Parts: sequence; C-alpha cells; structure tokens
Amino acid sequence: MSLSSATQVMSTPELLEQILAALPMRDLLVNAPLVSRTWRAITLLSTIQQALFFQPAPSISPRVLNPLLSESFPPFFASYDKKGWESSVETIMRMPWSKAPDAFRRREASWRRMLVRQPPAQSLVVKQTSGGMAGSYDREGALKDPSLSMAVLYDLTLQFVDGDTSFHFMWHDESAAEGDLTLNVSTGVGCESDGERIEKKYFSDAANFVKVSFGEWEGDEISRFY
Repeated sequence: MSLSSATQVMSTPELLEQILAALPMRDLLVNAPLVSRTWRAITLLSTIQQALFFQPAPSISPRVLNPLLSESFPPFFASYDKKGWESSVETIMRMPWSKAPDAFRRREASWRRMLVRQPPAQSLVVKQTSGGMAGSYDREGALKDPSLSMAVLYDLTLQFVDGDTSFHFMWHDESAAEGDLTLNVSTGVGCESDGERIEKKYFSDAANFVKVSFGEWEGDEISRFY
C-alpha cells in the first residue's frame, strides 16, 4: 500500500473503524485513544464500544466471554468440572493485578463498566451451602440484570467469600434452564476459622452491595440423628 493510499485509509472514518475493531482488545482500550483525537472519537462509536464490552452486542451474536477480564480475573472465568476448580480468598489475592492494586481500586477503573460476556449475561443464580457439626444447609437465590457487569459480579462474590469459604462459577450455554451463569459458594461453619480474610486493598473504592433474592435455608439438622 502506497503512502497516499495508507493516508486515505486512515482519513476515512469507516475504514479506520474497521481497522481499530480488529485490534487486540488491550491495544484498543489503552493505546488507540492516545494516537489522536480522531482515533479517540472512533473508539467511542457503538461498534468499538461493543468490541470493548462497554455496550451490549446484538442478542443474535455468538456468546463470547470478555477476554481481558478472563485474563485479569481468572477465578471468575475458569472452566469448572467435577474435578473442581475451587477458588478462595487466597485465589483472589493471587490475581494478576494483586501486586499493584491501586489502579484496580480506582472508582473510575474501566473494568467495572465492562460486560462479562457478549451478548450480555442477564441472569445469575447463586447457590450457597453452609455445613458443619450441626448439619448442612442450602439456599438458592437469583439476580436479574439486563447487562451484567464485572462490577456487579466482583462485588457480589466478595460479599460471600471470606475465611473458610470456597467458590466457583459455571457458565452455561443457550440450552441451560437455570440462567446464564451460576455462582456456587460453600462455607464450613461450627468451628473456629483460621482462614484468611480479604484485605481492604482488594475491594474497589466504588464497591456496592448487591442484593440477591434468596429462598429459605433447607437441609439436615443434627437433631434428626438423635
């Protein structure tokens, strides 16, 4: 391509938009807006915002997990099978950004606005198990959100994860009847916990309480065995 042809391409917004949309997500998010005012303006177009997981893609689009979030928050996106991928306080504190959390904690940090999936996940089921000397109890709740963001997913998870708690996510395909994803949380109780607690630096400065509508606790009581 000649210099004049390249210049013409770069000065044509429609062509430049297609080029930027094909960039790796990190370059598109961090570097492209710094090149010029024109490039920054194009990154604000709907197609680019969808590629950055800031705006919802059409519902007919193939399901794709956010690759940048998957890289930065692996416990939330790791595959889970019967062999288990149980995450915990320790797992959260070992995430890639944990050695330099100041940028992550900022109220305006871009990760909080990102959708966890395209097209957006809209329903999350929370299955909570609590077990110990007195028996085992379970309850289930649901969260409906038209565009589930990482802010909601992260803040919600940290509400449950502490001490002797483990968790894992299960991401469902289109055929699943129980929602787009499930958060399974398991906590051991009945004895003094020596588990780690999440340090303050792992909470966002913009953290919010996420309300989930739960059903009643159900399970076995120790009195049934006497």
